[in-house]
Amino acid sequence: MAAYNYVAINSEGNKEKGVISADNLENAKRELRNRKLAPLKVSENNKYNLFNLLVQKKISLKNLVLFTRQLSTLIGGGLPLEKSLKLIGNQSKNGNLKNQVLTLSSRIEEGFSFTEALKEFPQSFDNLYISLISAGEAAGDMSGILEKTASYLERRSKIQQDIIGALIYPLVLIILALVIVGLLLVFVVPNVVNQFDTLNQQLPLLTRVLISISDFLSGPAIWLSFAIFFLLFGLSGLIGKNKIRFFFDKHMLKIPLINSFLINANLARFTSSLSILRNSNVPIIEGLNISTSTISNSFLKSKMNEALSKVSEGDSLAKSLNKVQEIPLLVIQMIDSGERSGELDSMLTKAAEYLDQDFQQSTKIAMNLLEPMVVVLMGSIVASIVVAVLLPLIQMNNLTLIG
Repeated sequence: MAAYNYVAINSEGNKEKGVISADNLENAKRELRNRKLAPLKVSENNKYNLFNLLVQKKISLKNLVLFTRQLSTLIGGGLPLEKSLKLIGNQSKNGNLKNQVLTLSSRIEEGFSFTEALKEFPQSFDNLYISLISAGEAAGDMSGILEKTASYLERRSKIQQDIIGALIYPLVLIILALVIVGLLLVFVVPNVVNQFDTLNQQLPLLTRVLISISDFLSGPAIWLSFAIFFLLFGLSGLIGKNKIRFFFDKHMLKIPLINSFLINANLARFTSSLSILRNSNVPIIEGLNISTSTISNSFLKSKMNEALSKVSEGDSLAKSLNKVQEIPLLVIQMIDSGERSGELDSMLTKAAEYLDQDFQQSTKIAMNLLEPMVVVLMGSIVASIVVAVLLPLIQMNNLTLIG
């Protein structure tokens, strides 16, 4: 089924633009006539051919937050779902968002539920989003569910923006420093060191190390980089990308400091999404399956799935999570307290807030420390290069004085 852009005259005599899905051009025109629209122009939307469907861009988190918030406001104001979608789509300046939202509107007009329509864009709307919409449709409270979903996405977006904002300066600094050091080693150092060939004395150790590094970067380094790239590419094909990612994720959790960032970030998403799902009356087993899918670390996700499978056998959530060593004891105690008091939903929310705050504070401290560390490290490297070049000059002067 393809998507078609159309321009048509409605029953009121006004021009109307939109997107409609059909098997072919004739069926698209027939469907427009069935909707009491007189087609003026109908053309296939090339953005929806087979190739582009495979590489279709994901709606950014920022745009997804805006879309969800707008949709909640419009539906809360009494506007029908399909008209709300069409209004948001037509007003959007983002081509990717516009096409997907207008297609959703078209699907609703064809009789599909909102949940079914969203499943056509899994790259933009994940299982959590679709499950929340499904719960909202079942409860008849679409506006309220969208409001909760938008708030959840806003928290995720804020954390993401804070991390990116904090990393920009150190990353730029590192890249510039590496480029400068690389240029010094490849172009400057060899020319300077050649001046010492006339010396009959052995060069200082630091200078010899510098020369070795310079020779390596000027020669085999490029070919070695290509060899490593093709080796990793070949290994990923032989043993599978998922296994490589699992191995990488497993060892990332063993690195001090980094492991706490990863665990807190993943558990915050897990507890927050589970809290929203439980507040939306989604069954606990289904909620656990969906919430676990929000965990990005494949090793941690695997351990969580294994532990949480016991919940379906009758174990409590806290007892099951206690088998995952990576989960902080305080989080498990909070969940256990919530289960015993019958307030699991609120305790999950508190656990998510605690993990979010801890993650943000740790990230802020780490980013504040990273900047001076990068400056000191790169300054030390540049200073070592300068000293390595100056040492032979000092040695040459000493020989001249002795002579």
